[in-house]
Amino acid sequence: MLTALRSRGFSLIELMIAISIFVLLVVLAGPMYGEFMANTNIRNAGESMLNGLRLAQAQAVRSNLPTLFTYTGTGWSVTTDDPDNPGTPLFQEDYLLTQGANQATLTETPSGATTVTFGGLGRVEANANASASLELLDIKNPAVSASRPLRIVIANSTSAIGTKLCDPAVPASEPQACP
Repeated sequence: MLTALRSRGFSLIELMIAISIFVLLVVLAGPMYGEFMANTNIRNAGESMLNGLRLAQAQAVRSNLPTLFTYTGTGWSVTTDDPDNPGTPLFQEDYLLTQGANQATLTETPSGATTVTFGGLGRVEANANASASLELLDIKNPAVSASRPLRIVIANSTSAIGTKLCDPAVPASEPQACP
């Protein structure tokens, strides 16, 4: 008695159907992936800036000396100067946005303001050079139109909140809303 040999594996038609389904899924998921990456870039930039601001505030309290947070356009810098040797930093830390948020763009308010000075009690003080103090940073990703912008509100004497990362598109009744 002869038994027919069964072939094992995939036929060419089965393989082509599987590849077509895979390509269809990639085409459908591509725009969502782009939006996800744009939002991740925005979130990384926002969290980095917020961490820098909180570091400056904590360093000011720790050293009981004025500490500057400076938005450099490509990242941030936190500096505490030696009161006995002005211009000589006792503490300095820098961060570049290329380390995880290279496509995000930040817009400062008031326009041109780049520095916030935190005093020994962790409160915002007037800048030593009498320049306007940074109040808001709006973070966007212009590469993807469907991305969701974020905002950093910096604590000052007129706001009843602390430094906060918030979403300008959320209704005011939600905790993540901007004031």
